[in-house]
This record gives sequence, C-alpha cells and structure tokens, in this order.
Amino acid sequence: MLRLQLSHYRVVQAVRIHGTVSAAAQALGLTQPALSHQIAEAERRLGTKLFARVGRRLRLTSAGDLLATSADTILMEAGLAEATLIGKPGATPGEVIRIGTFAYNSYRWLPLFLKQLQHQWPNLYFEFITDTTKVPIRSVLDGDVDIAISAGNLSSSRTKVFSLFNDELLAISALGYPTAAQNYMLAADFLDDPFITYSTIYETGFEEELLWRPAGRRPLNYLRAGNTEAVIEMVKAGFGRSILSRWAVQPYLDKGQLVALSVTKQGMPVKWSAVVRKSHQHGKLLEAVCEQLQTWCQINFTHFGTQ
Repeated sequence: MLRLQLSHYRVVQAVRIHGTVSAAAQALGLTQPALSHQIAEAERRLGTKLFARVGRRLRLTSAGDLLATSADTILMEAGLAEATLIGKPGATPGEVIRIGTFAYNSYRWLPLFLKQLQHQWPNLYFEFITDTTKVPIRSVLDGDVDIAISAGNLSSSRTKVFSLFNDELLAISALGYPTAAQNYMLAADFLDDPFITYSTIYETGFEEELLWRPAGRRPLNYLRAGNTEAVIEMVKAGFGRSILSRWAVQPYLDKGQLVALSVTKQGMPVKWSAVVRKSHQHGKLLEAVCEQLQTWCQINFTHFGTQ
C-alpha cells in the first residue's frame, strides 16, 4: 500500500527546485504553514527525514533525494495518464464497447459500420475481443464481451438476440484438390482428408450440429488453425478441407483462390446474430448499437439473402 499521496511528491519536487519553503509554497499556490505540514506529514508516513535546514534553505537528505528523483517519473506518468483520459477540453467521457468476434475475426465489414456509428456517437469506442476460449453465449453472460457476433443458436433467457443476415456454410478446398463428383459435399466426403478448423470446441449452428452428428461420423484427422484466416491459408496450401461461412471466403472465391461446394444437396444455411446480456448496466446503449447494426446489415448483405 502506498503511504504517500501525489501532493507529497509535488511538495518534495517543488522544494528541491525552489530551495525555500516560501518559494515552493508560492509556486504550488499554498501557504507556508500548509506546505510545512505536507513535508511533516510525508516524513511521518515514511518514518524518515526528507529535508535538512541549512540557514533559510532546505537541503534534501539522501532519502529526500531518492524520493525527489522518483517524483519526477511518478508525476510525469500521472500527468500523461490524466491528459489521456481527459482528452479534448469539454469532451464527455467515452464509452468502450467490447465486441466478441471469436475465431471469425476477419470481419472486414464490421469496421465500416462502426466508423459510421462514431459519426453519431463521437465518444463511443470499440475493442475487438478474439482471445476468449468460451462459446459466444457464455462470453456474454460472464461479461467477457459486451456484444457477441456469431452464428447458430444463440438463444438464452438472459440474453437478447438481434438477427443480422442469412448466410450459408461452404466446403472449401485448394485449387486442384480432389473434390466430390457431385457439386456438393456430404459428411462421408470429408472423412479421408485432414479437416482444418479454427476451434475444436463444438458450437451449435455449425457443422458439428448440422453435419457430423446427423451423419453419425466426423473426420478422424483435425488440424486446428486458431482463426478463420489461418484456416483459409492452410486450405489454400493444400493441407486439407474445411467448412466456413460464405462471407468469410467470398473474397477468395472472387479471386479464384479457392474451390467451394455446397454442404449437402440442400445446402447448409446459417444466420448471423448479435447478442447482448439483458442485465448489462449499459443495456440500452448496447441494444441501440445492435439495432443499428441490424439495419445496416439488412441494407449491405442483401446478396446473402437477408430480408
């Protein structure tokens, strides 16, 4: 526990610079008795003398010299922290919203929306949380993130869900990689190849629930890549196959860097949503953000079947 306050460090620094109690007091806007009291209180708290009087001047003891040297750094850091937190004169305090992007961390579209949102709320800031190992609902309920963006079944009596856009899961492989004879992939078509995944945590609404469990079998060889961008790069290099959301792989399909097939003859639709905790202390703000995100996605993702 710290024994001294910042005011004690300022007093020690001022006396070292100005040499006398009267000059130091004037520089700090204090009376001489008030400054003398601060010195006495600092010495009492530390149990050591900080100054020795030489005529009308005060000379630092070795303990005082050590404290004065530390005061320079401490006061500089405190001033920098205050300036950073205060920001522009007259500005209101900012609110930071933590958005959970999980393994699908290549949200190329999300910053466009957030930048637009900041024009409306200039003091609203955002952090992307990608290092949580929990599933989205658990991350929201535990307070690790304020808003979770994910696909699948995200319902809970303690959360509010905002549908964003419809999508589909695609089977992807490298150019020239062997593919099924038909123009879609079944569970059996994945069994003999390494399956590259961003997570081995089974999530509802993805291939574990929609493909492997109904088929009663899953690939024997899993390669965990950690995030979707790494999955795509490993697939491009020919290490195996994977299943990812269309929006995540579409830029690579447009450039002819991947081969993609539907999963099952009927395809495998998924719906992306934003989730917030109902009891969150800033619940109204988070819901307002999600409502605007919902509207933005309906306008910008019509080509994925939203509406």
